[in-house]
Amino acid sequence: MSRENSETLKVFNQTAEIFLNGLAMHNQIDPRRAARKRAKLHGDIREAFSVFEPGSKILEIGAADGANSKFLESLGYDVTASDVVDSFLNIMQARGLKTVKFNVLEDDLGQKFDGVFCWRVFVHFTREDVEVALKKIYDHLNAHGRLMFNVINREAHDADAEWKDFVGEYHIGAERYYSYFRESEIREIAQRIGFKVVHFENEKTTNNDWLIFVLEK
Repeated sequence: MSRENSETLKVFNQTAEIFLNGLAMHNQIDPRRAARKRAKLHGDIREAFSVFEPGSKILEIGAADGANSKFLESLGYDVTASDVVDSFLNIMQARGLKTVKFNVLEDDLGQKFDGVFCWRVFVHFTREDVEVALKKIYDHLNAHGRLMFNVINREAHDADAEWKDFVGEYHIGAERYYSYFRESEIREIAQRIGFKVVHFENEKTTNNDWLIFVLEK
């Protein structure tokens, strides 16, 4: 694990509740926009994993409050929600989710999944971290398993990476590491590991420009 990721994890371990409160505040600023974003994401998740039957095993990495894992569960999948932050794991357990403490850069779960969902996690990973994570996920997938994830588009930023906090609802009082990727970089890493890209989308939002990938083993 890189120093950048390790330091960012320390921040989230100390500020998990502040982070979730800020996320709730953000959604309350414009509830209709928040609902549209949620509906768009749910539609994308449904489409990405539509090749799998109910009961198929799905792992979410970096699940935070477990909202997306709960949606995956509502689709009939056998969902395991993972994170490395104890506060997040406690919240997810209280919501009735099956959880596991899992660091994709260091741990091995000793089992395979049909699908993996990893949303707004690689934003805190160096390029080396992303390659390690994608290889680890590849090894945790069954044949023809799928991974859905996103990264922030490098073309919309003036640097490859930076340390930053935010003003307003995303302010947590500590800087964390953010990295930005070009589409070609992710495609090259994925191909080298053995994935094929089955879906790609460049989604521009109010706050960021996201590159969304669905990869298949």
